Amino acid sequence: MIGNRFKQLPENPALSIFFTAGYPRLNDTMPIITALQASGVDMVEVGFPFSDPVADGPTIQESNLVALANGMTIKLLFEQLSKLRSGSIAMPVLLMGYLNPVERYGCERFFEEAARCGIDALILPDMPFDEYLERYRPLFKRNSIQPVFLVTTRTEDKRIRELDAEDPAFLYVVSSDAITGGRAEVSQERERFFKHLMEMGLKSRLIVGFGVSDRESFNLVTKHTDGAIIGSAFLRTIAKIDLKTTGSTSPKQEISSYVADFIKQIRHG
Repeated sequence: MIGNRFKQLPENPALSIFFTAGYPRLNDTMPIITALQASGVDMVEVGFPFSDPVADGPTIQESNLVALANGMTIKLLFEQLSKLRSGSIAMPVLLMGYLNPVERYGCERFFEEAARCGIDALILPDMPFDEYLERYRPLFKRNSIQPVFLVTTRTEDKRIRELDAEDPAFLYVVSSDAITGGRAEVSQERERFFKHLMEMGLKSRLIVGFGVSDRESFNLVTKHTDGAIIGSAFLRTIAKIDLKTTGSTSPKQEISSYVADFIKQIRHG
C-alpha cells in the first residue's frame, strides 16, 4: 500500500514522476520505470494514452498522440508491466488516464489485469465521485487498488472529507485551475488553501500536481504539502532522446542518463 511507502520516506517531500506509456518509443515504458527508481523517485505514474486528454496541456497531449501512433494500447501496456514486480521495482506504481479507454477495454478486466501487474493505485481525473461510490468502488476494493481523488480550491470541505474517508492513496491537489504543463503560481490564496488542507487533519497525504516543473516550483508547492508530481517537464526531457540511437550508447543507457540528470536537477538543483 502506498500509505506504508509514505511512512518509509524521509522527511523530505515525496517526488512523483508522470510519463506516458509508449513515449517516446513504444518499448520505453519499463526502461523508464527502472531508471526512475534507480534515480531515487518515490512514486511513478504511468499514463495510458487517450486521443482526447481534455485536462492536459500540449506536451502531454502530444505524448499521447505519439504513443498511440507508436502502437501503444492498454493490452500492450499490461504486457509490458506483467513482470513489473518480478524484477527489482519496489516503489509504488500508479496508472493514470481517462474513463473512456477503461470502459472500452472492460472495467473488470482492466482492474484485474492492473492488480496482476502489481499496480498500487489508479487516477481517473474524469471519474465523478458519485459514480465511484455507485459503480467503481467495488472494483477498487476487490482488486486492492487504491483510488486517487483530485481536489481544487473549489472543492468544498465536506466533499474533501468524504474523499479522505475512502482511504485514497493520496489526495491529488491541483495547484492550478488551468491544464497541465503551465507554471505553478502559488498566490497567497493558493498558499492559504494548501495550509487549510494541512490543518483539516486529513488522513490522506497531499500531493500537488499541475505546473510543477523544476526544483524551484517543487519546493514552492511542497512547503505546506507532502509532495509533488512532475509530468510535462519530464516528458519534454525524454523527448530529447535520440530515437535512432547508434554507436556505443544503447537506448537503455541513454534513458538512464536523461532520467538521472533530470531527477538530480529536481533534488539538488
